Amino acid sequence: MIDEKEELSAEKLLSLVAMIPVAESPRDLYERVIVQWRAMRAKRLELERQAKAAQETETAFKSYAIEVCRAQKLEGVLIDGRITGLNTRNVATVSDKEKLIEFMRETGDISLLQFRLATGTVDEYKATGVSVPGVEYIDVYDLSDKKV
Repeated sequence: MIDEKEELSAEKLLSLVAMIPVAESPRDLYERVIVQWRAMRAKRLELERQAKAAQETETAFKSYAIEVCRAQKLEGVLIDGRITGLNTRNVATVSDKEKLIEFMRETGDISLLQFRLATGTVDEYKATGVSVPGVEYIDVYDLSDKKV
């Protein structure tokens, strides 16, 4: 279908696969997609590693700057025509989980929560033969890539 020697950019390859139904994808095209996926994945993982390292350093500098502003009661610092200052906002946090749960039971107001399923806990219930109401298992697909 495609010249195996021809180099295809990621954009060209994406536009090519967009025209072919997946059930009709020829092997050579599918293999090129996998090779491209591996390369893009490796590149992304390296960039994420670099970004994580940069973020850790940034966070350390930010934490230090916040603590200096707090300790010295600084409103702001003017450097190179830019002002960096400490912003404070007051946010709600749970200080007594049991009291919060009791309040929600009394009022029936669960809108105080943001939902994210603790899948580990659901799995623990399942392992003991208990089915959690309102929860179902679905198949999630991903690719693996291992050296042979």
